[in-house]
Amino acid sequence: GDSTGPGSRPVSLSFSTKTLSGSGATVLANGPAFDVTVTGGGNTLVITRVQIVLKEIELKRSSSDMCPDDVPGSSDDCEELSLGPLLLDLPLTTGILTPVSVSIPAGTYRELELKLHKPGDDARDQAFKTANPTFADTSIRVQGTYNGRAFVFTSRVSEEMELEFNPPLTIGETGGNVTVQIDVAAWFRSSSGAVIDPATANIGGLNESIVKTNIKASFRALEDDDRDGK
Repeated sequence: GDSTGPGSRPVSLSFSTKTLSGSGATVLANGPAFDVTVTGGGNTLVITRVQIVLKEIELKRSSSDMCPDDVPGSSDDCEELSLGPLLLDLPLTTGILTPVSVSIPAGTYRELELKLHKPGDDARDQAFKTANPTFADTSIRVQGTYNGRAFVFTSRVSEEMELEFNPPLTIGETGGNVTVQIDVAAWFRSSSGAVIDPATANIGGLNESIVKTNIKASFRALEDDDRDGK
């Protein structure tokens, strides 16, 4: 939520699907939209849409700052950026998506915490499921083609992630922006570099655990005040 104190500054949270080194993907124009294309071993995976559900998004202060974790009675209210659940339709382009803008206290922050979230039964989740029935039991949904054959991949992964800033994030007089980079191209690759058929990674599938591990490892956060994803 918003902080209204005299030291509060505007901060936005952005998301990109930047392809990191080693994932072997390209971003290709396809008419008016953009796709992420992954190739290897004679197979071609084209990702045309990625949607994720996030909850419990928090910025954690550095220990030298106000409200550190080790101060008895300190409140999480001074650390939270947004609670969610939040449904994101990730941009499969070189640009960014900025769904959250709030005011938070100026200072130094050491990490961003967020949770990939399968909606549950509390009041917030129930309202979310009513508005988004496709995600009633789903945290991730990916659409595309594998060797020309259409697929829909879904996951119920529910995972808390701690994304450390290096160097720490500093929110000064003019505020700032944090960008979370998600390497979706790396989700469907095995440790050998082979392209995984997403149909084999759905719930109960042979490659479900591999893709879950890849998803958890694909997030990183960085200070990105000019919002160029770098």
